[in-house]
Amino acid sequence: MNNPIPLKPERRKPIIKYTMMSFYFLFIGFCAMGIYLKWDALSNQRTYDYEEGFGVSARVPDMDKGPSFLERLTRRNRPKEPPVKLPQRNERALQKWQKYAAPIVTVPQGNVTVILVIDDLGIVKRTTKEMIDMDVPLTLAFLPYASDISSQVNDAYNNGHDVLVHIPMEPKGKADPGPHALLSSTEPSVQMDSINYNLTQFENYVGINNHMGSKFTEDEEAVGRLLNVVKQKGLLVLDSKTTSNSVLESLADQNEIPVINRDVFLDNTNEVDYILGQLKELEQKAKKNGNAVGIGHPYPETVIALKRWIPTLKEKGITIVPISQTVSKKYAKTILAAD
Repeated sequence: MNNPIPLKPERRKPIIKYTMMSFYFLFIGFCAMGIYLKWDALSNQRTYDYEEGFGVSARVPDMDKGPSFLERLTRRNRPKEPPVKLPQRNERALQKWQKYAAPIVTVPQGNVTVILVIDDLGIVKRTTKEMIDMDVPLTLAFLPYASDISSQVNDAYNNGHDVLVHIPMEPKGKADPGPHALLSSTEPSVQMDSINYNLTQFENYVGINNHMGSKFTEDEEAVGRLLNVVKQKGLLVLDSKTTSNSVLESLADQNEIPVINRDVFLDNTNEVDYILGQLKELEQKAKKNGNAVGIGHPYPETVIALKRWIPTLKEKGITIVPISQTVSKKYAKTILAAD
């Protein structure tokens, strides 16, 4: 009698195994793509320094490179929109700085005045907005290479502030002031291209001041080239005095360009108590001279300090005014003669 041949058990199709392997490789692929996109985005950025000598920096798109892979993939890399020019505040004025000057602030008799300048605006959007929203007339200096710069500047203009172009200029040392910085070592034609770039990224500004520039502002020939354009455009100048040897103020004065300089840096140390101490020094200089100029930056500590300090000014006999108002007072006789 023949024994029956035992049947081999039917093998199950390894569906679960293959499904798990598919998910695994899909997961690895997504991770690899994420790493690549992150690397590609970072490789299209550069780090620029906020403040000369103090190592505060921010990352912004590198304008020397093309669109990122993600921008190319989604076709999001569109040409930059031209800046929007808002209506002039004083159409009858002769000079551009007068046409866009902030409204005049009433200064009570016996009060002294201070000008609060906030540099490096436009990069960090949140603190930039906090400065724009301050309920006092500030003088706001925007970096031309910041993204969405025109809309931020127009918000500042609509809120009653004076606006400056914060032109990046060559410092001493290794700090990187940013794209299209004015370098004393470059050819005059390159300098003129950079000047033109910086002055065409937004509208409605009254003048310029220097971002860094301890080297550039000591170069009489290069500064003279910049001031020729400034005079042609009818702008005012704020010398931030990043070097005691700056010729920006003296050459502007020689060329009959309205100019004023910085008295106190407010936040070289990012601590609220330190900043409040610097604001106290600003008060003392204003009491002594009738007016003083303080320069700060869009740091959270500076925002906190200003919100504490500003409400105390009324009882101290101090009024915050825009830079154009002090310049108008300083050059009143010259302006009348021109009229």
